[in-house]
Amino acid sequence: MVLVSVLALLQIAAPVQETPVTPTPPESEQTGLVDSLVIKAPPRGKSEGPVQPDLTLDAAEIEGTGASTVQELVALLEAEISTGEPDAPPPIYLANGRRISGFQEISGLPAQAIQRMDVLSPAAALSYGYRPNQRVVNFILRKRFASVAVEAEETGVTGGGRHAEHVDGDLFRLAGDERTTAGFDWRQESTLFEAERDIVRAPSATSPYGLVGNVAGSPFGSEIDPALSALAGGRVTLTRAPDLAADGAAPLSAFALGAGNPELTGVTANRSLLPSLGQGSFKAAITRDLARKVSVTLSVNLEDAQRTSDLGLPATSVKLPAGSPFSPFARDVTVYRYLDAPWSQRREVDAFKGQLAMAANGYVGDWRWSLTGNYDRNDSETVTGRGVDSSAWKAAIAARDPAVNPFGPVPRALLKANARDRAKSKSKAAKAELVLNGDVAEIPAGRISSTVKVGGERVKQTSDAVRAGAPTHSAYDRRVVSVQGDIDVPLASRSHAVLPALGELTASLNAGYDVQTYKDRLAFGAGLHWSPDKLLTFNLSVSQEETAPNANQIADPVVLTPSVTVFDFATGQSVTVSRLEGGNTSLMNDRRKVLRVGVNLRPTGREGGPTRLTLNANYVRTRIEDPISSFPLITPALEAAFPERFTRNADGALTAIDSRPLNFEAIDREELRGGINLTRFLGQNAKKGAIKKDRKQAGQVQLSVNYTWRLRDETTLRRGLAPLDLLNGASTSRRGQPKRELSFRLNAFKQGVGFNLNGNWRGGSVIDAGPTNGGALRFDDQTTINLSAFYEVPRAVKAGKASRWLAGTRVTLAADNLFYSRPIVKDAKGVTPQAYQADYLDPLGRTVRLTFRKSLIAM
Repeated sequence: MVLVSVLALLQIAAPVQETPVTPTPPESEQTGLVDSLVIKAPPRGKSEGPVQPDLTLDAAEIEGTGASTVQELVALLEAEISTGEPDAPPPIYLANGRRISGFQEISGLPAQAIQRMDVLSPAAALSYGYRPNQRVVNFILRKRFASVAVEAEETGVTGGGRHAEHVDGDLFRLAGDERTTAGFDWRQESTLFEAERDIVRAPSATSPYGLVGNVAGSPFGSEIDPALSALAGGRVTLTRAPDLAADGAAPLSAFALGAGNPELTGVTANRSLLPSLGQGSFKAAITRDLARKVSVTLSVNLEDAQRTSDLGLPATSVKLPAGSPFSPFARDVTVYRYLDAPWSQRREVDAFKGQLAMAANGYVGDWRWSLTGNYDRNDSETVTGRGVDSSAWKAAIAARDPAVNPFGPVPRALLKANARDRAKSKSKAAKAELVLNGDVAEIPAGRISSTVKVGGERVKQTSDAVRAGAPTHSAYDRRVVSVQGDIDVPLASRSHAVLPALGELTASLNAGYDVQTYKDRLAFGAGLHWSPDKLLTFNLSVSQEETAPNANQIADPVVLTPSVTVFDFATGQSVTVSRLEGGNTSLMNDRRKVLRVGVNLRPTGREGGPTRLTLNANYVRTRIEDPISSFPLITPALEAAFPERFTRNADGALTAIDSRPLNFEAIDREELRGGINLTRFLGQNAKKGAIKKDRKQAGQVQLSVNYTWRLRDETTLRRGLAPLDLLNGASTSRRGQPKRELSFRLNAFKQGVGFNLNGNWRGGSVIDAGPTNGGALRFDDQTTINLSAFYEVPRAVKAGKASRWLAGTRVTLAADNLFYSRPIVKDAKGVTPQAYQADYLDPLGRTVRLTFRKSLIAM
């Protein structure tokens, strides 16, 4: 609070500072004539604050990536523009160094509209009123640009069973700092079923069901019939019902053929690995200058999506009494079967998202201000079938009704659909922030700059659910008023001849305070930014802050999903359970402390040379108290810490999991991240009399490699328990935590033809449940390679009457997971558990995409 007060006083004093500071004109005014002197404004689109870009891509390099739009470019460069931290928010996106109304405002921009792209360290976020846990990506746009583009894409899976269509269109116009964008998007994806993959289901006490039926002794595990055992040549506790049993009584010998080999595949044709999707969206934004001093943006974004999942067939067991016309057994037995009623276990999700947003940027004196605001509305409804009531059918079998065959088709009159579960959620969010940035004083080493943000937010969400006929209601209403301040003080400066041997050295302090409905939050931090040379930069920052759970984590409606296959480490078996999902009203804020140390080196200049090289390395240490986590996998340690989240039957078999989010005690992480970004231009020739090289006819090769080495990753589940070492056998995720990961990108481009090879390598990991619980699960390391190739017809193509239609047409052929890499998991016996089958962990496998894009561009 002391720092905030000091900052506030500095802001009040700022207007009366008598320093020889020349007011900075609006960014649309690059020069002005004052008293016969030309005063130059900062470079167009330059970001605020002392932090220099860690990575810069110019227009030629962006073209070489092969990305058609900003959204594609961001996806392609994900490893280079994100912090890589597990729970870090997405990057902050700017246009011409200014805050925007939201990423949707620029996501559809053609890549050709970008003049330069700067990627800055998280420390730069403070200059825009954000906390220092997100990278900043600044897109500097061309002054003049206009385009209309239509794109159609077809995606297929080489393994079959899944296809998708995608169509979108975008319009964009740029004139100075004025922008107009509009776009639509339609996407459709088909359902992928378990039967369309090599899913194998193993028999167990919790899932011995078959489509015709499986017969077991009563109780489960006891001998069915000594006569059947004699025919089979061994004790029989579970057998498959023969197909002929569906048409009438079958002899005992027919049941002997399936002894010990139950039929378990009936459900796979009716249970989806991936849901079907139909999604449409529309977005539009307009940016205008008012009197060449204030830039205002208004944007709208609408999206509607429907997803349908098939959750299998209703499973039931029925007692088949001895003496039934359909039983050849001397004893009462139990028939386990699926009922052919897929319609009764279907989940439909309808979600609507709408956003109205605005952003305004301008000047008050020599202070730059930014005002942003948005209103978001999200509505969703989930309807889940709960199977059927088969009590009438069971009663007829118990009564030995000769017209009701326990193995045959079930008469619809004997089945009654259970009431479906419904979950509705409605949320509204309104937010506004005002950010001021400018110089408060000048000292010998340079100007002291400051950023102050004040904002307000209200989030309101209501959820209503009906599960098993019981209604529930939850409501969440959070109000936040926040203030944040940052001050940057130059300590050394070569350009100002203050300790010139040190180069450029700046210290920063920041603090923030939120007044919330539930609990106030305090944040503060400090940093050092040092550039001993223009090619070398060091960043050091420390921060401490609290993060509140979002509305979904608290107020989402409770939804129950049946027949989920999980691995139970306590028994070493895969089991089928019911999983409960939704919000948790008892969640607390997390509290985190972060130390970041980074170095960025550009050993080769960026002034038109043929080679551009950037190297970076970052060390991050994080301590999180009361971290919020979705409930993970089922290890003995987790069950011991949260026994209330697990349900087991009298035999100890796991039957249900409550996977709603919760607070752990603490997380401690340390990691090193390093990267290299190299661009080499080939065959560029200097024009006569030109200073810069001509790159229009030149080729280029880009290489980017990013490496993560985790030094420490420990989670304490509850107070008093020993920390779990996630790098040495413990786990809170389904796949365990590898110590090392690597991502890479290799691009080659020349005159409209380009190739893109990118991929990821994930080191091996282990989940150790102990020798008494089946030993360990071992995950092999995995490398995934993606390849794409594209060709764009030159705009000056000469093809007669077809030139108009061919010019600017781009064709892209891409294959994701080119070599069909699959996760390989083995237990202590060298067997892959049912819940860790490759098709569960990666249902898609290799996908192939063919894209046609036609654009009309004017510059």
